[in-house]
Order: sequence, then structure tokens, then C-alpha cells
Amino acid sequence: MKSVTRLSQCMIVKNEEKNIRRALSWGKDIVWEQIVVDTGSSDNTVEIAKEMGAKVYHFTWNDDFSAAKNFALEQAKGNWIAFLDADEYFSEGEAKKLLPILKKLDKSIPPSLRAVAINCTMANLNDSGGVINLFPQCRIFRNIPELRYKNRIHESLSLSADIKLTTLDASEELTICHTGYATSVYEETGKIDRNISLLKKELEEDPSNGDTWSYLADSLYVVNRFDEAEEACFKAIEREESSFGKIRKSGDFTKLIKIRYRKNSGQEEDIVSIYQEAKDFAGSSPDLEYWTGLWFYQRGEMQKARHYLEQALNLLDQYKGDAKVSMVGVLAEVYQILFGICKAYGTPSDVIRYGVLSLRMNPYLFAVLQDMLLLLKQESGEEEEASATFGFLSKMYDFSILKNKIFLLEVSKKSSFSALYNRVYELLSPEELLAYRNSEKDNE
Repeated sequence: MKSVTRLSQCMIVKNEEKNIRRALSWGKDIVWEQIVVDTGSSDNTVEIAKEMGAKVYHFTWNDDFSAAKNFALEQAKGNWIAFLDADEYFSEGEAKKLLPILKKLDKSIPPSLRAVAINCTMANLNDSGGVINLFPQCRIFRNIPELRYKNRIHESLSLSADIKLTTLDASEELTICHTGYATSVYEETGKIDRNISLLKKELEEDPSNGDTWSYLADSLYVVNRFDEAEEACFKAIEREESSFGKIRKSGDFTKLIKIRYRKNSGQEEDIVSIYQEAKDFAGSSPDLEYWTGLWFYQRGEMQKARHYLEQALNLLDQYKGDAKVSMVGVLAEVYQILFGICKAYGTPSDVIRYGVLSLRMNPYLFAVLQDMLLLLKQESGEEEEASATFGFLSKMYDFSILKNKIFLLEVSKKSSFSALYNRVYELLSPEELLAYRNSEKDNE
């Protein structure tokens, strides 16, 4: 008998009227059914979900995310589950990849492997849609009764029977976007206060759980309760090794340095001690080097800051790990810090290198480009001809765009680089020339 791939999309919700349409839309054309379990909405979430054709069920909230999610799983009839929250979604392009992947697995995986889960990449997004961090997350899995969620909060999949869970990696093919860590969401929903309360309940039942102390430190950090976060971090590190292995405990060491940076506190020997303990425990990581570099930068120790930040960039280039990497979302900041350090202490080639990296992240950094032009025009023949500089800029900027030409004209004028100014000026069409002259008049 030919197997049929049926994907059930499941979610639990409460007051998600702002997100529910997007949450259901991504899977509308590929999933077999959409299961929405409402835990007590007072807005239009339920009505919108029904309008979109989802099967809506009600669950009395009992401060237990796993209980609600497991109730949703009990309603699902597909042979695969996609369990995303209402503030998580696949882009249209990513969603189209999902069903072909599952159909291929249904044909290739032997019947003996009943418990199968798929790791995707989770991209936490900020208010402007920028990436805060990236990390693997399992949200797609076979629908079998033995595979259920555990833990009141920060729930994870667990097998109730003595069968093997096979985890496959699709992190390069599938990325889930998550908006729930945006600052505005925390402020609007109060979810952090709820999380802190639930985590403290967990710790009342099991105060030896290092994972829960670590999660509590995360939540306290978000609301700037740094002293409490630091205490929770120490308790996490003191407890037996995390069920996640070295990943979370290693992150707790980094978190301590991060907290010291945010508190603007600590002595160098303490920071170096924490840094070394983290390296001895699990090796270095991009974030460990990044936060250590920021701590030294905060204190004006520029050469030490440069050392750690460059180490962070090198490690990020090679990184193949499973931990969250928050540095991904601040690369522009790192490049600009290194640009400033190299401007004061480095060679001209260092300045140009980090300037280029900065401008690739944001091509309209006026001060960065100005400093680069001041260096470039010192090269032989450049102040008179600007040939090499013009060629260099033509690879970075699209000269068919008026905004780019005006930006380069303004920077070259401010840099007293008349040869470059003239070369860019000659690219203006009569209409663009008129627009540029009008903009100059407006700025007078």
C-alpha cells in the first residue's frame, strides 16, 4: 500500500489575533489539517482561526505548556507534525520545501525507525526584522503516541517508550522565523513575567535542575534584573551538567560576562577567569569571544578588545555548533567597533578592510566612508585622478541609483576629494543633475 504524507500543523494560542493569520497562512496550501488549541483568548483569535478553516479546540490553562501541547497532539491525525507557535512561521519559499522533504523521508526511512524528528534553523527576529540569533530547533516530527512534550515551560520532546529518536538535520533547508523575542512583544504581552513565575514554580519542585536556573537567568536578564540573573546563572553552573550537554552550561559562562558588561562591573581577573573556565569546559565560541571583547572595549582596552572581537569573527566563520549565536545579529556593530579601533591603532589596510565590511552591512555610513576616502586619496595619483578609488566604489555601489550617487558626492565633497567628486558628478543625467542641485539648495 502506497504511503501518503499528511502533515498536521499544530499550535497553542492565547490572544494572538495579531499573529494568527500569518501563523496559519504559511501552511494553508501544504498541510493536511490545522489544529489550533486555544487556552483562554479574550480577543478575536478563535474567530479568525475558524474563519481560516482551522480546527479549533479549547483547553483550560493550567500553567503547563507541555500539557496544552500534548492535548493538541492528541487531536492531530496526520503522520507528521509541524508544531510552531503563533509568532513563528516559515516564509513562502521555505514552506514549499517542507512537504517534498517529508515525502522523500516517507519513502526512504525504514518502518523500524518510528520516532523521527527534524531540526530546522530558528531565527529570532527583533522589532525591525533583523536577526537576533540563529540556532537549531526541532519543530517537525513523526506523529506517534510515544513522543510527547515534557516540562511546564521551555518544553521539549520526550519519548515515553524504549525506542530510539532519530533526529535528522534540515537546518540548511528550513528556517523558522520567530518574532516572539522582539522587545515590543515582551512589553505588550507580559510574557516574561509569566515565564519567570512558571520557572520559579519549576524550581520549587526541582531546585537542582540546572536547565531551569539557566532559563530563569535568561528571563531575568531580558527585564534588566541583572543581579538576580547573575545569581541564577551561578546556580545553573553549580548544578549537575545540563541535560542539553555542554551547550547550555557553556552559554551560562558567557552569560556571566554578558551580565558584567551590561552592569558595567567586574575586574579584569574575574572576567579572564570566567572566560578561561568557559574555554576549559567546552572550548571557545563566537559569543564568548564577542562579549569578552565588548567588556574590554567598554573599559577602553582597545587592543584587548580587538583581539577578542577578531577571535569571535574567526570562530563565527568556522562555526558548526548547535548553540544560539547572538553575535549573528550584531555583525554591523562588531565591524564598526573594529573599524574605529583600527583607525586609532591599526594599519591603513585594516581600516579599509573593516570599513568595507561595515559598508556591506550598511552602505550609507557617512563617517566610515569619509575616513576610508581620506586614506584612499593618499595613494599615488589618487588625489589627481581617483581612478582606483572610483573603480573600488563601483564594486560596492550601484551607480544607476541616484541615492548612491548623491551619497558619494556628499562624502567626497566632505573629504575634499575633488577628483572623485568630479567622476561621480559626470555620471548624473540632466534630470538627476537638476534633482541634485535642488537638494543642495535645500541643504544650504
